[in-house]
Amino acid sequence: MKRFHMVGRAGALAALTLSLSACSLFKAPTPSAPRAWQDEVIYFAMTDRFANGNPANDNGPGRDAGDRADRTNPLAWHGGDFAGLKAKIDDGYFKKMGFTAIWVSPVVLQVPAINTGSGPSQGKPFAGYHGYWAEDFKKVDPHFGTLDEYKALIDTAHRNGIKVIQDIVVNHAGYGATLTKTNPDWFHTKADCDASTNKTTDCDLAGLPDFKQELPAVTAYLNDFVTYWRGATGIDGLRIDTMKHVPDAYWKQFFKAGGAGDANKIWSVGEVFDGNPAYLARFMNELGAPSVFDFALHFAFKDQMSSAGGNLDRMADVFAQDGVYRDPTRLTTFVDNHDVRRFVSEVTERGGSAAQAAERLDMALSTMYFSRGTPSVWQGTEYAQAGKGDPYDYPLGQGNREDMDFTRLGSSTLDERLGALAAARTKYRALTRGAQQELWRPNGGAPVLAYRRVLSGVQGVAGQPVVFVVNNGDTELDLGSLSGGGIPLLGTFSGTALTEVTGRAMTLSVSGGKLVGRVPARSVLAVTAPSGSGAAGTVNPALPEVAGLTVKAGDSAAQLTWTPGTDAKVAGYRVYVTPAGGTERLVNFAPIPATQGSFLVRGLTNDVNTTFRVVTVDSAGAESKGVTTTGTPSSKNTAKVTFTVDARTQGNGPIELRRFDTGSQIEYPMTQDTPGVWKTSIDLPLFREVKFKFGNDSANAKNGGYEAPGQGDRAYVVGTNGNAYSGTYDFTEQPVPAATITGRVTGGGQNLGGALVEATSANPDLNYAITFPDGTYTLRVPAGAQTLKASAGGYVDGTLNVTAPAQNANITLSRDLRTKYTIDGDLSDWTAPVVSVQSPAEGTFGANNNWLSLRADSDAQYLYLAYTYRVDGNSAILYLDTAPGGAKQADQFEAWKRAATFGGQVDGVNAFIARYGTEKAQLRLVQSDTATPEVNAADYLQASSGAAPDQTVELAIPWTALGLSGKPAAGIGLMGGIFGGDGYGAGDIIPDAKSTPAGANTITDCFASCRATFTEPLKLP
Repeated sequence: MKRFHMVGRAGALAALTLSLSACSLFKAPTPSAPRAWQDEVIYFAMTDRFANGNPANDNGPGRDAGDRADRTNPLAWHGGDFAGLKAKIDDGYFKKMGFTAIWVSPVVLQVPAINTGSGPSQGKPFAGYHGYWAEDFKKVDPHFGTLDEYKALIDTAHRNGIKVIQDIVVNHAGYGATLTKTNPDWFHTKADCDASTNKTTDCDLAGLPDFKQELPAVTAYLNDFVTYWRGATGIDGLRIDTMKHVPDAYWKQFFKAGGAGDANKIWSVGEVFDGNPAYLARFMNELGAPSVFDFALHFAFKDQMSSAGGNLDRMADVFAQDGVYRDPTRLTTFVDNHDVRRFVSEVTERGGSAAQAAERLDMALSTMYFSRGTPSVWQGTEYAQAGKGDPYDYPLGQGNREDMDFTRLGSSTLDERLGALAAARTKYRALTRGAQQELWRPNGGAPVLAYRRVLSGVQGVAGQPVVFVVNNGDTELDLGSLSGGGIPLLGTFSGTALTEVTGRAMTLSVSGGKLVGRVPARSVLAVTAPSGSGAAGTVNPALPEVAGLTVKAGDSAAQLTWTPGTDAKVAGYRVYVTPAGGTERLVNFAPIPATQGSFLVRGLTNDVNTTFRVVTVDSAGAESKGVTTTGTPSSKNTAKVTFTVDARTQGNGPIELRRFDTGSQIEYPMTQDTPGVWKTSIDLPLFREVKFKFGNDSANAKNGGYEAPGQGDRAYVVGTNGNAYSGTYDFTEQPVPAATITGRVTGGGQNLGGALVEATSANPDLNYAITFPDGTYTLRVPAGAQTLKASAGGYVDGTLNVTAPAQNANITLSRDLRTKYTIDGDLSDWTAPVVSVQSPAEGTFGANNNWLSLRADSDAQYLYLAYTYRVDGNSAILYLDTAPGGAKQADQFEAWKRAATFGGQVDGVNAFIARYGTEKAQLRLVQSDTATPEVNAADYLQASSGAAPDQTVELAIPWTALGLSGKPAAGIGLMGGIFGGDGYGAGDIIPDAKSTPAGANTITDCFASCRATFTEPLKLP
């Protein structure tokens, strides 16, 4: 779905030609031939961004300017429609690439466009072009066409042997949808959310109205909506958005026999945005979903295949957990989609070239097509489309939902490759139905991964096994150089003559029962031959058994240990598991090495007693009868893990651990053990693989506060390495630099805390440091000559050439003399400010808690503020209204929570400056009703003077520090007060009835909270 933000070509198809191998293999099924969904290959088209077949509907219902198509705005309607999709079906576009199903984005009528509140498209209309903001659940949005045109699209698809999958949303309606007015009780309120113990299902996503599916009327309405589209159009399947945000009870009734989503009536695939296979499996095993998207595999593609630094052991770990699914072939797999960064951009962000990105995309797609599950491909993949992320965050041309450009098809052979991959799946049934068994993984060595797909009971070529090999490295790999001289095939093939299933040239062959030959860099080869005798289960009664077998159960996993044998007949071990009431399954086809005495079994079902059988295996693959033990996996089995990170480059932090494997970010605070070194100990599910990064939660953090830009997540399996994990901030895949530079940054006679020091001669995104409060810094860089740049708000950048490693690399910055006023706490130079207010009359807190004056001015670079007040045991807060929108109350701010309300001429608060007593002032941005992150103190100038209680504060704030590109054309509203503690109001405010000039702002109910109500700000034009 759309990852929400609150405000928030046609070309000649002659270029699309398939390789000879693809054409000879692929044959589209006839419409009458029933196909199971494992046999499909899905193309995802976002209708508005695919093809414009009828320009007459570009402005949809024409309700307002937001309905007008505007291709210069990445958040507006762009004109794609049903007619465009239908034309491409008629042209054979999808069939030539082997696609047998098209997933179309939601077709229902969308709410009117909303205003874009931030980012590169700020102020422009933000429309529901994606389809996830429903206004009417039973009407077609006119931007896409008419209901008859939609039916014509589906009929045309069916005549061409193509199924249609319609995207639906049952979690929420669109912003301000009519249903929220006619049936307000159908939606969760903020109070419901606050009181809920399940925030995932009972709270809104970025303010979108969240349905109460627990109400019978809502359940009936949503079921009826789904049934309507199924009956009215003849669609073949559903793609279900935001599935995990809907209560389990709804899905159970939805998928039951006779339900709206009964799998016997209509297939569906759910979006469960979570990387934990056990969590994904719940929706298929327990709730009845026919399929879910394999996000666990997606994350492995993203993190492990986007660079040679990826770890294919982690990719193998995903497949090793397939036991949690009753049938993993029912998963729907994908490399990327509309909600994540495109894979090509993942590669280039990690330093790969455009050509390498296309090769790695081919590699990832090939792995997906050869693996279990139904492949799904996002539009634009056929010509290696790039995209950095949601277009809300990027200007036109950089997002992940750009318009299709069919003229680019000639720039890539990926379209041909997709056809060849689909053809192989059609010809070799093992690729759609076969068991997937690991033959080789890196185990920390060469970046090669190999699997076999095997199927029994199918005769001829269709039933042949397929072995695929992945080389994730940036150099060609000779399989003969692997330990043992090749990849053991373990009897997979009966002969030595191999065929590459997509027609690729290759040198692979069988020698001594092993796969040998060369695999090019960043590529996949898949070979087949008649079946051999390599099936597990043949018994050799002469084999000795393992001794001392024990089990330690964890979360969806168990660790087996035994005493390795010394008998020469034993070549290794296999493990079988049998859940209570279930059937036995083989965990590892490739035997565990004979010298190894432990194995972590993953993909187990929690809270089910499970029998584990370990057998010894001889060189021919025969097995002993085995030894058994039992255990019960459970998420309640935990271990305390200590995480340590050397984050001296981040100054004073604060550093936290941000965990990602649960489907939503969980933040764990860390404690500074020694300067710059942070620790935390966390109870975590035993043997769970946690994915995380360390983050800097300070206002001046670089890279959005996340470490390691362009690198994957950190991974740790709980219960290993002595229950401890340590790392160096910003270096997960990249090695820690060999040299360190230390020094101090000063300016204006004082140490500059929070200043940024970058090694511009290296990689400033990684080789940088933030100063501690005393101005010192620790910078990690490659050894040798380096050029450093230091920067801080209000100062001129300074540079220093140094040879690393080095100490005492001190940098002194000069004041930026371009400021209109000297920021020194002396207001004598404020002779003619643009606005000035005097307010000598004391308020309800008395003479020692009284705001006295406020001055404001500006230029193209800075907002200048100066104010005087008296304060004793309280705080001075100055609120800024800098842009449309903003908070209407300060009551729920995460910092400086006060009883203050904003209305009338105050559009809302976007920032504020708060100062307690004589401490340093804090500048904070207001991002929502609660979020008020602090701005780095080095990004603006401030000075204060006076002896308590008399205080003077003076600031020069760059517009950029306020999140603005320049001085707002509409000016700025200012209002302030002397406030009590958290949850309390003000004793004196400015401007008010007694100030000059006066203002209509008031303080009420001083027997309780002394709430300050601001309706008329001081206006700085």
